[in-house]
Amino acid sequence: MSYQFYKVLHLLGLMLLFFGFGGLLIAAYAKVELKKPARIMGFVTHGIGLLLILVSGFGMAARLGLVSGLPAWVQAKIGIWVLLGIGISLVKRKGYIGWPVAVLLWGLGTSAAFIAVNKPF
Repeated sequence: MSYQFYKVLHLLGLMLLFFGFGGLLIAAYAKVELKKPARIMGFVTHGIGLLLILVSGFGMAARLGLVSGLPAWVQAKIGIWVLLGIGISLVKRKGYIGWPVAVLLWGLGTSAAFIAVNKPF
Protein backbone atom coordinates (compact mmCIF):
# COMPACT_ATOMS: atom_id res chain seq x y z
CA MET A 1 0.00 0.00 0.00
CA SER A 2 1.12 3.54 -0.66
CA TYR A 3 2.50 6.06 1.78
CA GLN A 4 -0.53 8.29 1.11
CA PHE A 5 -2.91 5.46 2.04
CA TYR A 6 -1.12 4.98 5.37
CA LYS A 7 -1.17 8.73 5.99
CA VAL A 8 -4.95 8.93 5.46
CA LEU A 9 -5.42 5.89 7.71
CA HIS A 10 -3.22 7.60 10.33
CA LEU A 11 -5.37 10.74 10.23
CA LEU A 12 -8.56 8.67 10.45
CA GLY A 13 -7.14 6.96 13.53
CA LEU A 14 -6.35 10.34 15.05
CA MET A 15 -9.91 11.55 14.44
CA LEU A 16 -11.38 8.41 16.00
CA LEU A 17 -9.04 8.62 18.99
CA PHE A 18 -10.02 12.19 19.84
CA PHE A 19 -13.69 11.50 19.02
CA GLY A 20 -13.65 8.86 21.76
CA PHE A 21 -11.80 11.14 24.16
CA GLY A 22 -14.17 14.03 23.48
CA GLY A 23 -17.37 12.11 23.99
CA LEU A 24 -16.28 10.58 27.26
CA LEU A 25 -14.57 13.71 28.58
CA ILE A 26 -17.49 16.04 27.93
CA ALA A 27 -19.93 13.62 29.54
CA ALA A 28 -17.69 13.25 32.61
CA TYR A 29 -17.17 17.01 32.87
CA ALA A 30 -20.92 17.64 32.61
CA LYS A 31 -21.49 14.90 35.20
CA VAL A 32 -23.78 13.06 32.78
CA GLU A 33 -24.06 9.31 33.30
CA LEU A 34 -23.81 7.78 29.84
CA LYS A 35 -25.80 4.70 29.01
CA LYS A 36 -23.77 1.59 28.33
CA PRO A 37 -23.94 1.74 24.49
CA ALA A 38 -22.72 5.36 24.52
CA ARG A 39 -19.83 4.53 26.86
CA ILE A 40 -18.92 1.54 24.71
CA MET A 41 -18.95 3.76 21.62
CA GLY A 42 -16.46 6.13 23.26
CA PHE A 43 -14.10 3.36 24.35
CA VAL A 44 -14.34 1.48 21.05
CA THR A 45 -13.64 4.55 18.91
CA HIS A 46 -10.65 5.31 21.14
CA GLY A 47 -9.36 1.75 20.75
CA ILE A 48 -9.91 1.54 17.00
CA GLY A 49 -8.24 4.92 16.62
CA LEU A 50 -5.20 3.70 18.56
CA LEU A 51 -5.02 0.56 16.43
CA LEU A 52 -5.24 2.50 13.16
CA ILE A 53 -2.58 4.95 14.33
CA LEU A 54 -0.22 2.12 15.27
CA VAL A 55 -0.69 0.06 12.10
CA SER A 56 -0.54 3.04 9.74
CA GLY A 57 2.41 4.57 11.62
CA PHE A 58 4.48 1.43 11.17
CA GLY A 59 3.27 1.21 7.56
CA MET A 60 4.55 4.72 6.90
CA ALA A 61 7.82 3.91 8.68
CA ALA A 62 8.24 0.87 6.44
CA ARG A 63 7.55 2.98 3.34
CA LEU A 64 10.22 5.44 4.50
CA GLY A 65 12.69 2.58 5.03
CA LEU A 66 12.90 3.10 8.80
CA VAL A 67 12.17 -0.49 9.88
CA SER A 68 15.76 -1.58 10.51
CA GLY A 69 16.39 1.15 13.07
CA LEU A 70 13.74 3.48 14.39
CA PRO A 71 14.97 7.08 14.76
CA ALA A 72 14.41 8.96 18.00
CA TRP A 73 11.45 10.90 16.60
CA VAL A 74 9.60 7.65 15.81
CA GLN A 75 10.36 6.36 19.31
CA ALA A 76 9.01 9.62 20.76
CA LYS A 77 5.80 9.21 18.77
CA ILE A 78 5.43 5.64 20.05
CA GLY A 79 5.83 7.00 23.59
CA ILE A 80 3.11 9.57 22.94
CA TRP A 81 0.92 6.80 21.50
CA VAL A 82 1.32 4.84 24.77
CA LEU A 83 0.42 7.93 26.81
CA LEU A 84 -2.66 8.55 24.67
CA GLY A 85 -3.63 4.92 25.21
CA ILE A 86 -3.33 5.33 28.96
CA GLY A 87 -5.15 8.67 28.70
CA ILE A 88 -8.53 6.99 28.42
CA SER A 89 -8.23 5.80 32.01
CA LEU A 90 -7.47 9.39 33.05
CA VAL A 91 -10.62 10.53 31.26
CA LYS A 92 -12.63 7.78 32.93
CA ARG A 93 -11.32 8.44 36.44
CA LYS A 94 -10.64 12.20 36.46
CA GLY A 95 -12.68 13.49 33.52
CA TYR A 96 -14.83 15.51 35.88
CA ILE A 97 -12.01 18.07 36.26
CA GLY A 98 -12.40 18.83 32.54
CA TRP A 99 -10.06 21.46 31.17
CA PRO A 100 -6.76 20.24 32.63
CA VAL A 101 -7.37 16.77 31.20
CA ALA A 102 -8.39 18.22 27.83
CA VAL A 103 -5.32 20.46 27.66
CA LEU A 104 -3.05 17.53 28.53
CA LEU A 105 -4.55 15.42 25.74
CA TRP A 106 -4.36 18.30 23.26
CA GLY A 107 -0.74 18.85 24.26
CA LEU A 108 0.11 15.22 23.56
CA GLY A 109 -1.64 15.39 20.18
CA THR A 110 0.09 18.65 19.30
CA SER A 111 3.46 17.23 20.33
CA ALA A 112 2.92 14.22 18.08
CA ALA A 113 1.95 16.49 15.18
CA PHE A 114 4.98 18.76 15.75
CA ILE A 115 7.32 15.77 15.79
CA ALA A 116 5.74 14.34 12.63
CA VAL A 117 6.04 17.59 10.70
CA ASN A 118 9.49 18.74 11.89
CA LYS A 119 11.28 15.48 12.85
CA PRO A 120 13.46 17.51 15.23
CA PHE A 121 15.67 14.64 16.42
